[in-house]
Amino acid sequence: MTRQLRAGALSSRFEPLCAVPDDPARSRLGAVRFSGTSFNPVLRDGHPELTVHLTDDERHGFTEVWTSSRTVESGEHKAIAYAHDGEYLFCAGRIPPCDEHTYAGRLAFRAALELAGKLGYHHVFRMWNYLQDLNQQTYREFLLGQAEAFAKRPVTWSGLTAATVIGSRGGGIAFHFLACRTGSPVTIIAPSGARGVYVHGRLFFSAPSLDDAAELMSAENLAQWGVDDGFGLPDVASLRVYARQPGDLSRARFECDTRLDRETSVAYLQAALLHEERAVEFEGVTG
Repeated sequence: MTRQLRAGALSSRFEPLCAVPDDPARSRLGAVRFSGTSFNPVLRDGHPELTVHLTDDERHGFTEVWTSSRTVESGEHKAIAYAHDGEYLFCAGRIPPCDEHTYAGRLAFRAALELAGKLGYHHVFRMWNYLQDLNQQTYREFLLGQAEAFAKRPVTWSGLTAATVIGSRGGGIAFHFLACRTGSPVTIIAPSGARGVYVHGRLFFSAPSLDDAAELMSAENLAQWGVDDGFGLPDVASLRVYARQPGDLSRARFECDTRLDRETSVAYLQAALLHEERAVEFEGVTG
């Protein structure tokens, strides 16, 4: 199956903050703006848009755009902005700065999962959490509230393997996730610690290096989890690179330039990482 066929229904790309939609054949399912400030999710031109404070100024910002080949319906539910196309649901929310991370996380995710359940999207397969002043304690508190919300709703998810956790520069906690209506997402883990979720012929992954990502997505590793498929680095469709220091980001940029396909959409961010032993984290989509 080619990359184009796999991406027919759901795909993502990175574009400048001020870009104008240029593909009338595809509908925007959701957009995440990485900029020098933060805003609550809003509906803009028929799709949800979340602004995350992860750059020092607008010059270094960009937007990740998730698109669908299907018709998209959108709306708002208890401060959650969303859009769905009959197979995929994109939800976005923001929790203002507070000291009660468990309570706030539980409240926000109860609203988001209540919506997902009512719309019939019962499988959350990919999630992104951006926490101001990220540390192990605040993340554990937030994660507890998140887990309590899932326990009260008929919505499944693949746990920590499906979540990216990054420190933001401000704005409290911003989050967004993808859920599907059909299929059974499969959790994939590699010996190196790279992790991912395989669903509908695509692998959503996170890894501390490109070598670890390649090991995770190989046919040999996927077979260990009952998946009859396989990928290589040239199959990476989109990739976000997070690094603690500018030097780490420069080295990652050189590695991506030399090892990835020219068509791969890549974005780079300097940010705080949850795992102190990691200098860089790569997360993206293959297929």
